[in-house]
Amino acid sequence: MKRVPAKAAPSVWRRLHVRAALVAAPLLLGLGAAMYVLLQHYSAQTALEAGQRMNLGLARYVVDHQPPGLIGADGRPDRARMKELALHVMMINPAVEVYLLDANGRVLDHALEGLQGPDPVGAQVDLVPVRRLLRATNDATVLLPVLGTDPRDTGRANTFSVAAVSPPGGGMGYLYIVLNGRMAQSMSASLANSDALRAMAIGAALSTLLAAAVLWLAWRQLTRPLRQLTGELESFRDDGDAQARSEPGDEIGVLRRAVHAMQQRIAQQFQRLEDADRQRRELVSNISHDLRTPLSSIQGYVETVLVRGEALDAQARATHLRTALRHVELLGKRITDLFELSKLDAGRVEPKQEVFCLAELLQDVVQNYRLAAQQRGVSLSLAAGSHMQAKVLADIAMIERVLQNLIDNALRCTASGGTVMLAIEDHGAFMQISVSDTGRGIRTEHLPHIFERYWRATDADENAAATSSGLGLAIVKRILELHGSVVRVHSELARGTRFEFLLPQAT
Repeated sequence: MKRVPAKAAPSVWRRLHVRAALVAAPLLLGLGAAMYVLLQHYSAQTALEAGQRMNLGLARYVVDHQPPGLIGADGRPDRARMKELALHVMMINPAVEVYLLDANGRVLDHALEGLQGPDPVGAQVDLVPVRRLLRATNDATVLLPVLGTDPRDTGRANTFSVAAVSPPGGGMGYLYIVLNGRMAQSMSASLANSDALRAMAIGAALSTLLAAAVLWLAWRQLTRPLRQLTGELESFRDDGDAQARSEPGDEIGVLRRAVHAMQQRIAQQFQRLEDADRQRRELVSNISHDLRTPLSSIQGYVETVLVRGEALDAQARATHLRTALRHVELLGKRITDLFELSKLDAGRVEPKQEVFCLAELLQDVVQNYRLAAQQRGVSLSLAAGSHMQAKVLADIAMIERVLQNLIDNALRCTASGGTVMLAIEDHGAFMQISVSDTGRGIRTEHLPHIFERYWRATDADENAAATSSGLGLAIVKRILELHGSVVRVHSELARGTRFEFLLPQAT
């Protein structure tokens, strides 16, 4: 059955790629943005940590190199000292802001020159990070950066350096140095568009592009087996080619094996449909021929009797009518065989298993065919050495039909004076039944075809072929298949033929 190639369907892969791109693009853009933010945050945190670590001892250095008295005995700051301190600190790092705190964290004074905005004096600084940073000078496990209160903007945290100050009158105070002051913040803002940040943005973009390229290559690699499978399915759709290829041991391989199994099953179904169509045509042709021949003969003999009428004597009329009756019987047998074979092929018949004595069945069949064999001059018998007590499990009616068809076939193929012998042999768990004859035999090249319905050899005997429906051996094969058995045939030209099959012994 020739398959017409189908028109190419819209590309499934194009739609799949578009969908994958629509899903991957936002993910990659989000990944790039997240990478940029993370890099910027990491860079800022690293800069804060490095700056604080580098200036961790700055406040202690300033306190140690200033004369005592930043806080007087009355608890008030020394303004002159703070101005000197401001000048000293500006020489060290002009970006820092210096504050003097009391024991409670309140700003007492500062060393800010040219202050703009609210005066931070009186602002409250959280002492928790102050104490934590003081521990960091002696404890390396404290993680930096430690962020503290910015007195000029109490809602904003900032890195700082701190050192304890002891007033002459007793008590406690702190020299609190904000490392990232307003000047440093202004410089950081001006550097927001610097080459470093541009390089960071370019790096994030390149990383995103690299991730996109890797994702695309991974997508191509992952979908390559699916593309191959799609090509195989399109090839199978067009020409029915179901080529098996090696499959990886992953989910795609499982899918490929399932698809190949489906392809093979579909191909087998197509083959069965083609075979069924061929057999149907042959069957119609053979049935037409087999029905036409006896019907034509019947019509001819009946018309002869009707037309010639009284011109025929009684013996001639009887001969014509007997011949017509014989053709009617043959026609009925062919129709019966055809109906039986159709039921067997359709699966509407199931063997009714029962235990019975095999020898008794063979003796009954031999007795029923003995007269027909004598009329042909053929000796029909059950071998003397047969296992007479054998009991088997099978459908007795079906096995009787098998024996009848095999004996019919043997009698047709055996000339007068020949022999047809039935035998039973013990084969362990099975009993072997055989039907052998001394007929003309079957050519070796014909043996594979003898069980095909309506098959006849080109050199077949015309008389034997005329009395055969052409379905007997096909029925034998199908019945034995239903019993799980196989019929075997051995034949030699001019010496005879032997059919044999096995049936399970009853336990």
